[in-house]
Amino acid sequence: MYSNKRNGFSILDIFVKIIFIALFIFILIWLFKKNVPNMTAFYSNVFRENIKYMQEAGESYFTDDKMPQNVGDTVKITLSEMFEKKLILPFVDEDGNSCNQYESYVSITKEVDESYSLKTNLVCNKEQDYTIKVLGCHNYCKDNDCSKTCSIEKITSYQYKKLATSTKTVYSCPSGYKLNGKYCYKTVLSDTTSAKVTTVSTTKIEVPANVHTVEGEKTLLNTIKTSVREYVDRIEKTTPGQTTTTLVPYTCTKEETTRQCTTSYTQSAYSCNCTTHVGPTGKPSTTCSTCYETVPVETCKDVTSTRQDTCYKSVTSTTPDVTTYSCPVDTIAEGSKENLKCYKVVKKYSCPAEANLKVGSGANLKCYKVKEGSVTYTCPDSTYTLNGNKCYKYINEESTQYTCKDGYKLEGTLCKKYTTEKVKANSKKVTTKYYKYQWSTKTSISGWTKTGKTKTIDGKEICK
Repeated sequence: MYSNKRNGFSILDIFVKIIFIALFIFILIWLFKKNVPNMTAFYSNVFRENIKYMQEAGESYFTDDKMPQNVGDTVKITLSEMFEKKLILPFVDEDGNSCNQYESYVSITKEVDESYSLKTNLVCNKEQDYTIKVLGCHNYCKDNDCSKTCSIEKITSYQYKKLATSTKTVYSCPSGYKLNGKYCYKTVLSDTTSAKVTTVSTTKIEVPANVHTVEGEKTLLNTIKTSVREYVDRIEKTTPGQTTTTLVPYTCTKEETTRQCTTSYTQSAYSCNCTTHVGPTGKPSTTCSTCYETVPVETCKDVTSTRQDTCYKSVTSTTPDVTTYSCPVDTIAEGSKENLKCYKVVKKYSCPAEANLKVGSGANLKCYKVKEGSVTYTCPDSTYTLNGNKCYKYINEESTQYTCKDGYKLEGTLCKKYTTEKVKANSKKVTTKYYKYQWSTKTSISGWTKTGKTKTIDGKEICK
């Protein structure tokens, strides 16, 4: 036990010293708030400097062989690709966080006047902005003679078509099987047993112990605050495509030879459910599954019409599947589309190593260092057992659990074992005919037929 006076100092002396120390700290805090500089300009300068570094790296990257060739075309390089190609060193925003490597990019677009627009887009945390720089030549009047009139040459482009054929192998499975590649799979039940019943009779309850501090010197320490990212699953929603067939009227004359077409449908494979992840080397890689969609196959033949009333033909249109990606509410999005990642920032609180007394938890955690005294812990009542700074007890609660051995799946109170049967898929060759289309300024192309469609495009600049 401690007396009211130790080493020549009374409790009143200590209390007066504490008041003076607290007053001194309050004055320091007040002076600091009065003189703290406004950091807004500094933070804005960091963002501008980062955009400048990206723009300079983009100008050096887009050499002649990487420039867009046609008017309206755009070529882009992301911030992630810049880091990978060592065009720029990694940087952070004003809070020390990394900027978005996928939504930040430098792109270059070819304009109508043959110049190029260089766009630098930077996304850092909640701040986003971009700059536009025009690249190209500027023409000035020589000897102040600006009497020339210039115009863009207009050129007629023709659409051509050519009948082509393609042959592919189509695979199918017997009833009850699912196709995967060149094989068919079916899951069958091979064994059923009763699940093992286990009765749990006790439950452990653990609570923080009550803290008791014996007279001594107690110093409040700074709580350590850290922010960590907790990633959550993104939301993926796939809207299936639709196939519609409509009858379109057209006029036919007597003894007119027309082309009658019928449409059937077949399965076509394509890549889907692509997932991008970053490996140990820091380089992203993408893996895809194989999905199948129903596509129309048109078969046509020449027929002679002897009627003069209105005729019809079938027109089929198909819309593709659309997959959208989004993040749950109250989470932060990083990346886009298949590269989208969702996370939330969680604050963690802990005490420094020298702390020997902790009170509270989370944001209310307080850390102390106690000297020349003692700290003891007690439990709420005699039913608890003390273990360090925690108290625990066991209570009787009966509950029933069902378990299965390895290789079995629990379904209700039964354990079921499934096996997969694999057989070779049925295959056949399917040949389809279709038209290839292309645009050209030539008046004729060997092997190609004009469709009758034309369009006007811009040519070179002519000055007179």
